[in-house]
Amino acid sequence: MDCKRNITDLPIEILDILFECCGDMTNKLHLAQAHPYLAQAFAYHCRNLYNHISEDEKKSLCYWRLTLPGCGPNIKKIDRVIRENDHDEVELVNLIALHCSKLEKIKLTFETDSVACVKSLICQRQNSLRAINLRLTSESPEINTVMLHEFPELPLLEELKIVNIPIENYYHLKKFENLVKLNIGCDYPMFDCEGRIHIAIDILALCAPLKKLRILTLRDVTIISSEKNNVHMTVLPMEKLSLIRCVIVYELPVCFNLKTFIIKEKMSNAVVHRFILSQGSSLESLYHICDYYPGYNERFLEVIRVCHNLRSFRPPYYSVSFNLDFVKECVDILIENEVTPNNPLVLEVDRYFNYEDVLKWLKFTPCPEIIGLILINETDEDCLN
Repeated sequence: MDCKRNITDLPIEILDILFECCGDMTNKLHLAQAHPYLAQAFAYHCRNLYNHISEDEKKSLCYWRLTLPGCGPNIKKIDRVIRENDHDEVELVNLIALHCSKLEKIKLTFETDSVACVKSLICQRQNSLRAINLRLTSESPEINTVMLHEFPELPLLEELKIVNIPIENYYHLKKFENLVKLNIGCDYPMFDCEGRIHIAIDILALCAPLKKLRILTLRDVTIISSEKNNVHMTVLPMEKLSLIRCVIVYELPVCFNLKTFIIKEKMSNAVVHRFILSQGSSLESLYHICDYYPGYNERFLEVIRVCHNLRSFRPPYYSVSFNLDFVKECVDILIENEVTPNNPLVLEVDRYFNYEDVLKWLKFTPCPEIIGLILINETDEDCLN
């Protein structure tokens, strides 16, 4: 009697070759949907197709249902936007949670109706996640979305960025003990009657439990000191601190290991200047962007005098007036601080005539190579990342 065989009797490895010959993805999907075994073979065929699912991947949900069982274990990173009532995207995130067992980095932009699926993804992949970027797309300051307290400890998590997440969440960050890089921001800052942003951060209480934290960025928040704060440690181990358009209402804690400080503010702030001087023994790079900072020349000299290790400096725009005497005094201070032409202070100048002026005056100093110059062509924001 004849032995009847069909395509589903072929080994998966042979079907892999068959799928390769099918041409475009539409034909492959039609074949994969014909039989559960063919769907399994298609998953095998797609096993090396992805290691990153980006926001630009506009495939159908049917496609992901068939491919993720095969390629999921190879996917390390996802970047998706979950819009309101987008049930297909929610299901995709759930499929990722199910199949992407080695997921390390996630970037999700989502509405409040998708909080549950975001939490589910993070909980299911808690033992592999190393970097999380969450952006809640809501302009309402009244949203009560407490989600971080429901997250597990995430033992491998080193990087966390949260944007527009309600304030109730921030002090649950202490459970992420291995955090090295933390970024907190607000796209829709709401101000109270005193001009303070509603999202208020006690930087000391936030960071003190995070012993491994080295990089902190705060954007469009109010930095406060809580009277209920029982933390007595006033020194933080950070190496890079960025404060972007923040309202600062108390003295910042000392960071003896701080190497890079980025500050963007609308008006000059004495608190900021005192903080810069307190980092004199460690600070190597300073980017000070300020819309209005009159009479900055004296403070400029004070900064380079106190910060012996400073080698990259962007002073506030339109705030430094360069002339021969001023440039000579700068060079004298740098020589006294043992700055050398082999390791000069690199000065970032914002306007072309400033660049030309400094070059001209440096020629009349005893060591013109002690200051390097960079003419800034990019926008403010390029140095803030």
